[in-house]
Amino acid sequence: MITLLRPLRFFFCALLSLPPLCQELAAQGRPQLSNLQKDLMEYVGNGVAVPACGVCFEAAGRYAERKKAAALAEKTRGMSLVKAGVYWIGAEPGKGQADEFPRHAVRLDAFYIDNREATMGEYQAFVKETGAHHPEWSKPGGKFNIETGREKYYRRLESFIKNCRPCPVFGVLWEDAAAYCLAKKKRLPTEAEWEAAAADGKAYKFGFGESDSDYGKYGWYEENSGGVPHPVGAKTPGRYGLYDMHGNVWEWTSDFYERGYYARAEQSNPKGPAAGKEHVIRGGSWDSGSDAGAVTNRGSYDKANDDIGFRCVLPASETEQGAAAGD
Repeated sequence: MITLLRPLRFFFCALLSLPPLCQELAAQGRPQLSNLQKDLMEYVGNGVAVPACGVCFEAAGRYAERKKAAALAEKTRGMSLVKAGVYWIGAEPGKGQADEFPRHAVRLDAFYIDNREATMGEYQAFVKETGAHHPEWSKPGGKFNIETGREKYYRRLESFIKNCRPCPVFGVLWEDAAAYCLAKKKRLPTEAEWEAAAADGKAYKFGFGESDSDYGKYGWYEENSGGVPHPVGAKTPGRYGLYDMHGNVWEWTSDFYERGYYARAEQSNPKGPAAGKEHVIRGGSWDSGSDAGAVTNRGSYDKANDDIGFRCVLPASETEQGAAAGD
């Protein structure tokens, strides 16, 4: 019985469409294979086995595909896929601000992006788990702590901080946002990834069109927010199924900000300047006008603020590797 168990691993290796790996392992002699077992491996890997063995191999193949699909669905729960392709970044001539030029094409690998901004409840759970990365408004001994701090900056939003778990988290440094995404086995989006997702495959000022007349349908901004953030996902999503890409809170990206960066940006998967003082923020907020929420608008900041939050992305290549491994 023991001698039969060893080649079973190689059987399933072949069933999962990895016969070259099986043959390599067999050639390396790990485990040592008898002539009978080697013949068995050759049979499984030569393409004859499936039609010969019939429904058992077909069923095993379907099971493997279902398992892979389930792993992929779990890894990308609450995320939307932005397909690989060429995307236009920056404003068209005669539109936008000086740092939005020149408009240029970049090639991006496929990635998944969170449908919603990270929430108060999600971030507070992260802080509890790690014992670190406190927002400014809850940092022990911090001057902005809403309970003990001498600065009252966040106290006007105290009720939202304490009671609105579905509201977007704010008051987090770029480093803390990056740490949150890393803990989720994700990362912050690059500036180009964020813009490609926000544009919804269109060439308009906003993902929903050229005019801001419908802005209130898609986002919270100074005209309709009442001076406060709102629960994520309450407005209409874009074509990719993404909520609040316009307004509610600005969103950190991974890129350092440089005014003239677009003139020398990489053509494939640009990651921004190698160094800088501030990071790019995108999307506008509950406290800004509609122009701030334009797809191509570039903001920047170097501190936490009451209207800056974030969402995370996951490269599709990492997702496929994880799904194939059944992570």
